[in-house]
Amino acid sequence: MGFFLIPILLEIIAVAIVPNPKEISTSILQNRRYPDAKIQLIASMYNPHTVVTYANNNNYNIQLRLREYLASTNANIDELSSNTVMNYVLSRWNQSEDNFANKYQLGFALFNNLTSISPLLTVDTFFSTVNYHGMSTSLGVATTNLFQFYGNSSSKRIVTTNQPILISAGPLAGQALFFELIYCFDTIPVSLFNFINGIIASIFISILSLNIIRERNSRAKNLQLLTGLSKFTYWFSNALYDFVLCLLLCSLLTIIVKV
Repeated sequence: MGFFLIPILLEIIAVAIVPNPKEISTSILQNRRYPDAKIQLIASMYNPHTVVTYANNNNYNIQLRLREYLASTNANIDELSSNTVMNYVLSRWNQSEDNFANKYQLGFALFNNLTSISPLLTVDTFFSTVNYHGMSTSLGVATTNLFQFYGNSSSKRIVTTNQPILISAGPLAGQALFFELIYCFDTIPVSLFNFINGIIASIFISILSLNIIRERNSRAKNLQLLTGLSKFTYWFSNALYDFVLCLLLCSLLTIIVKV
């Protein structure tokens, strides 16, 4: 019972003491500087980086307008003469980690069908998932170019702003707090990690049981008692040894729960 209860008890205490993600987010939301934490998503927000572009022609000034818009945001531009945006970026990503993480985040390929009666512009957008706003920023650039194309004006723009929605989390009720704590161990199989916890705990208990069986077979305990070792010293040393192993198990289980 000690092998089973002590790790669970210490795990509950450890998880209860360390703030959970909800408590951390609540403390962040209390900071006054966060309600206005908005940012305009422009192509140069990850400078220094380079935007790769391609246009099959410059009819209706599609290539010129894309270049001017990107330049107005102070973005660096690599214009390609062929539709190889993906291969161009991938080849440079493979050159260095700095290129992958910092240099190439956005790419655009513009296609005009050359029909003067019903002009059609298609935009392929490429974005890196390394940075958080890559997808929404590329969408803002693409929609701006579509707007300029069909509005036949370089002055028209779509401004995209990221505005976080802040929700304050109230204090947990008694029942909710109870389930927050009970989820940290394997009384309720609520997740795969709890299942893994159960497997690890079972293996750990089996390892401790091996020492007891080994002593029973070898009569090691009886030999130690015959040499004058007191029962208190014998059991205290065994309990201390098992408790140290329980601490290691609790640390492992707590790390798994937190991850």
